[in-house]
Amino acid sequence: MPYFAAAGYASHAVSLRGHGDSEGRFNQASLEDYVNDVRSAMDNLGGRCILVGHSMGGLVVQHCLTGAHKVEAAVLMSSLPPSGLASSALHLSVYSPDVCLQLGLLQSIGPSAVKGEIIRRALFSDATTPATVARLLPHFQQESQTICVELLNPIRPRLPQPRGSLPILVIGGDRDVLVPSVALTEAAAYFDAELQILSGAPHGLMLDTAWWKTTADRTLAWLADRGF
Repeated sequence: MPYFAAAGYASHAVSLRGHGDSEGRFNQASLEDYVNDVRSAMDNLGGRCILVGHSMGGLVVQHCLTGAHKVEAAVLMSSLPPSGLASSALHLSVYSPDVCLQLGLLQSIGPSAVKGEIIRRALFSDATTPATVARLLPHFQQESQTICVELLNPIRPRLPQPRGSLPILVIGGDRDVLVPSVALTEAAAYFDAELQILSGAPHGLMLDTAWWKTTADRTLAWLADRGF
């Protein structure tokens, strides 16, 4: 966010209900609730917005692209596709069952139950040190049980009309343990969006030591090319 601000883009983070220090409870929150949280933040900003969503947040952004709230452009970063978690869950259970187990422990018990090294492998490249992961782990939290079930087969997002009229960038890594490249391809095809797959990049693009600046620069270049 400071990097984007230094480039001239006012940047604001949305903390969903029950996350961080936000008021409200998350344990029964639905996808629609999170979409309403983002739209409420847009109302408070009082202007047109470029939305950037990561992972589950990318799917939330997809559901914010139509309606009365004006979205100028969107960046879907390591995003779940419109079909939800199904492809990711299958990929994870087959290729990284230990990560799948750790995420289950995170959801059922909390961050105290997970192993930092496995979470590092799930989210980051080798350039991100265990010390950095240890600093980030306390910010992990459980997610709504309602949305975890809902994301297995969510309602498909409505398409901006005409299709392809809204500038959308889908960006992610081919070393992403959680969201495989096929999911990124699905999202790009669904929205007729630009797809950029970063060779060697992990899931946690905005936090990874080796990849956050590359991801930010790619995003800024894409925005500049479209006149934002």
